[in-house]
Amino acid sequence: MINVFVLKTTLKAYLALITLLGVILYNDLTLLIVLQNTVIFLIISILIFYIFNYFKENIFAYASFITYLRIVISIILLSISFNALTDQNIFNKFYLEDYFAILALIALCLDGIDGYLARRFNEQCNFGEVFDQDADTLLILTLCTSLYLNKDTSVIVFLIPFYRYIFLVFMMKYKWMKRKLPRSYYRKLSCVLSTFILIFCHSQYVKDTLLVFFVMISLFVITFSFAKDILWLYMRKEDEYI
Repeated sequence: MINVFVLKTTLKAYLALITLLGVILYNDLTLLIVLQNTVIFLIISILIFYIFNYFKENIFAYASFITYLRIVISIILLSISFNALTDQNIFNKFYLEDYFAILALIALCLDGIDGYLARRFNEQCNFGEVFDQDADTLLILTLCTSLYLNKDTSVIVFLIPFYRYIFLVFMMKYKWMKRKLPRSYYRKLSCVLSTFILIFCHSQYVKDTLLVFFVMISLFVITFSFAKDILWLYMRKEDEYI
């Protein structure tokens, strides 16, 4: 049986997706692009509600709706990065006029808003935390895909979004990595800084000679953050497992 609440939430998010597509792409919008976004949206929405049910939630918090909007923007940007390869108008508009970077920056700013709402309305929960992290990862993956396809960046750029999933795989293998990490402003700051650098790399003012330099800085920032957390866990691996 289909959960009515889940269905309504998905439909609202899909309506936001179609509306934003029409506003952002306007004359360049085609049926193929709509279908691309719909397929990606459905796949990601299924994963979202799998996690939602796993944590046995029964309502979306205000913050989670903002996080869902971030997901929608990332889906549109991912579609744009694919279509820019074959459509010169889309490439010119979003890469030569910085519209891609502006939209990505809006998505990054919304990351701060959903966190504020979660604290403001005391809606912090395990689902919201995981949902927020997955939205961060999707935006970073989108930015890396865009750089790889349209800026001729090395495939090494994909290490940045995949670090989180590498970390999760090691969590399943090593018991000491399952300990809950303490809250860290540096961890969040490193994610924001790494994402901002990747967005900056999309600017028309960043020349090819500097692109690799900024990508490596972003990779270093996120690598240092994960290494710091892994070291913290390793130093306490002999402690009683919590």
